[in-house]
Amino acid sequence: MKTEQGSLTVELVLLSPLLAILVLFSVHAGRLGEAKNQVQHAADQGARKGSQVAYSRIENEARNATLEDLSKSGVACIDLRVDVVLISNGSFDAVQVKVSCDVRSDGTELLALFPDTVHASSVEVIDRWRVL
Repeated sequence: MKTEQGSLTVELVLLSPLLAILVLFSVHAGRLGEAKNQVQHAADQGARKGSQVAYSRIENEARNATLEDLSKSGVACIDLRVDVVLISNGSFDAVQVKVSCDVRSDGTELLALFPDTVHASSVEVIDRWRVL
């Protein structure tokens, strides 16, 4: 008659790498979700700031507000791109801020994932009476 002593230990040894990969994947997915939220918030803040200043300062102010918000939120970007576009539609003008960020994968290298890119875009209508 065979005993089953130690079978739990064997099962745990066989399943622990799979559980570690599952935990690392959860951490990676959480980081991407948080980075997406922070990049979207930065794009919103940049577009808002750009819509409140004179036309000659829109691009500079929007870019600076976006970068400042990203640095305060602590997003770890490898390659950060901020594009500011002035949209003119005849009846109204707007400023659009597009942000692209390659999120670092510190601590999840075992998954062998490439840096994931998150994108965000925000548009704000320029208040003519405020920026004159």
